[in-house]
Amino acid sequence: MGRGVPAHVHAEAILSALLEARPAGLTIVQLMAATERTRAQVHTGLAHLRQVAAAKGLPPVTWDERWGYRMLDGAPEVWIGYERAFFETVHHRVENFIAGTLLPHQ
Repeated sequence: MGRGVPAHVHAEAILSALLEARPAGLTIVQLMAATERTRAQVHTGLAHLRQVAAAKGLPPVTWDERWGYRMLDGAPEVWIGYERAFFETVHHRVENFIAGTLLPHQ
């Protein structure tokens, strides 16, 4: 794939690979091999897929160390755990920004 390919093209290839591998997941290296894309293209496709998954009625793309990236239809406990971990990460970043940048200028 050359430069300038839209993110949705990468996302469709990644979606196809994840649905084919379901319920197992795929690591970044496996996604790169299955879709014949670079690491950056896989990350771009994953980001786009995460943004549009809910609008398309797809389950969210989750990641964990054991399974890699995967999509699970019947496991809301995985989604909830992933979303909580994501929220805690974002909350921690915002808290650090406030403590390190805004509070000293108060």
